[in-house]
Amino acid sequence: MLIDEPKALYAHLSELRNRLMMVSFCFVACFLGCYTFSQKIQSILIQPLQPILNQGRSLVYTSLPEAFFSEINVALFASFLLTFPFLLMQIWLFLKPGLYVVERQIVRGVMICIPILFYLGVVFAQTAVLPRAFEFFVSFEHGEIPLYFLPKISDYVSFSQRLIFVFGLGFELPVLLFSLVNFGVLNLKSLKSRWRMVVFLICALSAVITPPDALSMLALAVPMIALYGITILVIQCIQYRTKQNTEPYHA
Repeated sequence: MLIDEPKALYAHLSELRNRLMMVSFCFVACFLGCYTFSQKIQSILIQPLQPILNQGRSLVYTSLPEAFFSEINVALFASFLLTFPFLLMQIWLFLKPGLYVVERQIVRGVMICIPILFYLGVVFAQTAVLPRAFEFFVSFEHGEIPLYFLPKISDYVSFSQRLIFVFGLGFELPVLLFSLVNFGVLNLKSLKSRWRMVVFLICALSAVITPPDALSMLALAVPMIALYGITILVIQCIQYRTKQNTEPYHA
């Protein structure tokens, strides 16, 4: 038995290496494709700023390599978004053989929900949050000082990507709660009784990870609080159905 353990460990490490290599190759392939269309992807990322740019403004770059590195940055970010589901699939395939049947069902559901909720957060940030955030920031310009908005492409790309990524992570709250309940770390009663503390923590976390304005903080905190409530209802319904299905066997 002792002789087989190193072989089993080597087999697991070898499989892990192969899967990481496949993810790396997928990321590189996506990057090459995204860099080819980096300007089109950049135009999609700039879309929330378009109403402001239509007022006679334009994005600028103040150093020679800035525009080039901005395209690289956009291509890397788009490659991550495209590779993310493939990464999760490889993690699932690596973990699957070592899980029990019940654990497989839980982890499989989690792996399906993670990219769906993440992309919902990305879309919400791109379509609902960024346009209003830019309108808020541009409202501070006025001609008395004078103070005018002149956006740099690198600053805009970094700000947008950070906000999009933060909202993608924020929308993963249901997955986190569902996993903790199913693995016995939390229970439904504690989720219900500690909702005030959870709301406070969500607001505090939103204030830390979003840009320093109330609009961005509320735009992240309100959906997360709503997702928290929805998650409690879903968990309650699942537990009720499970109880109803098991009662006939105990009767």
